[in-house]
Amino acid sequence: MTGSVTAMKVAVVTPNETDSTLAAGILADQGMKTMVCGSLEYLGSLAGTEIGCVVLVEEALAGSAVDGFRESLESQPPWSDLPLVLVAARESSLSAMVEGVFPRSGNVALLQRPLHPVSLVSAVNVALRSRERQFEVRDLLALRDRDVQRRDEFLAMLAHELRNPLAPIRNAVYLMAALDYVDPLFLKCRAMIEKQSRHITRLVDDLLDVSRLELGKVELRLQRVDLNDTVDAAVEACAPTTLAHRHVVNVRRSKQALPVRADPVRLEQVIGNLLVNASKFTPDGGTIEVEAFAQGRSAVVCVADNGVGIKPEMLESIFELFTQDAVTPARTDGGLGIGLTLVKRLVEMHGGTVRAMSEGFGAGARFEARLPLDREAPRRESMPEGAVRAAPSRRVLIVEDGADTRESLGMLIAAWNHEVIYAESGPEGLHRAREDHPDVAVIDIGLPGFDGYRVAREIRCEGSPWSRNVRLIALTGYGQAADRARAIDAGFDVHVLKPVDPAVLQALLIAPERAAAAAR
Repeated sequence: MTGSVTAMKVAVVTPNETDSTLAAGILADQGMKTMVCGSLEYLGSLAGTEIGCVVLVEEALAGSAVDGFRESLESQPPWSDLPLVLVAARESSLSAMVEGVFPRSGNVALLQRPLHPVSLVSAVNVALRSRERQFEVRDLLALRDRDVQRRDEFLAMLAHELRNPLAPIRNAVYLMAALDYVDPLFLKCRAMIEKQSRHITRLVDDLLDVSRLELGKVELRLQRVDLNDTVDAAVEACAPTTLAHRHVVNVRRSKQALPVRADPVRLEQVIGNLLVNASKFTPDGGTIEVEAFAQGRSAVVCVADNGVGIKPEMLESIFELFTQDAVTPARTDGGLGIGLTLVKRLVEMHGGTVRAMSEGFGAGARFEARLPLDREAPRRESMPEGAVRAAPSRRVLIVEDGADTRESLGMLIAAWNHEVIYAESGPEGLHRAREDHPDVAVIDIGLPGFDGYRVAREIRCEGSPWSRNVRLIALTGYGQAADRARAIDAGFDVHVLKPVDPAVLQALLIAPERAAAAAR
């Protein structure tokens, strides 16, 4: 609860008993609670939220306790700036006192002797009101943190509930593509389903990424990459979106390599979000220009379009969370207003900058992201053993309670010439694992009976060579960092989010250590 002026204590710190009795009496007459301390040593451990302000005489600023009190002040939480009322003799230099003893304190009132009671009461009242406002900020921050936690819990659950139905949809689309069926209507419908499932997956991923970025839980896996290659990968990944709108995408790569230290997945996400944003606000048949080049010490990627443009007053706020420039009443391609927020935060995490440019309505827009060039000599990275290897047939156990997900996943794995075993609950999955000794087990986390974490732990506790060597893959809709850590602690080798890309799953079954990075 927010502290009130009457509930807070005024700490009076002086080695002179007469001064302390007098000051405490003056403040008590005004209804203020006081706490008398003979030295800073006693106060140091009490400089908490119950203290409204500290009245401190210069004679108390002696001994080793001063350093401890200064450290206590400097270690306050961000919302706190404990008010100090310093009292010194007329001939003393108050400014030197503050600069020498409390140089980082920004909430100091200075009084000189002889001290008038009215001056003391006035200074303490101002200090207590200041402290009361700090407590209000503290309480608001606590409410915000609580709401952020609730939001994150809701988003995690929402993502889980959305990923579960997306998994069989994506699996079915993949299987449909393998059919020798050329009916135009069939092909058109399959393409529509694939496009929209990818769109929903992107929205879910963006929602969770914003949450993780705000909490500082996004960890970059930096390596030396060529920005040219990342541009090509992003353009290819966004091709279904741009082709659907008949956009002409012109790509100009740099003739020289553009080495940067970056997380290749996150960097592709940055460029992909810029491309999706350009496509969203460019009329069908429009043009999108993508260019990568070096400028000074920076590698630059620009995405420009000839679409609706951005109003001048929106150029700065366009990167803020949930901001959308309603430039046209008919927005057929919606969005959550978070794609550009992700772009800005991810670029800044890489030590770069991003800006938007537009001459206004109807003039198109240009986004420019800059990253520091990596001038260090490239490190030679050896190819992992077994990176290229014939795919052996595996016995694969699928433990999944969702019938559509289980069946579609089994059809995928069987199409890759693996033997498939099914289980619908935690206890059944554990029983089938013990009976059939699979090479790989793909296990959902939320299962009836008991969850996938327990299945993994029980398998690992068997103590047999099989239980130590079986590859355990957690396939789940829960994608927070804590979920991944919990899965690894339970004994899983890999934590994969639904809907998993079939190509990633195929690689996981035969070379999980190689594909794990792609699955994260």
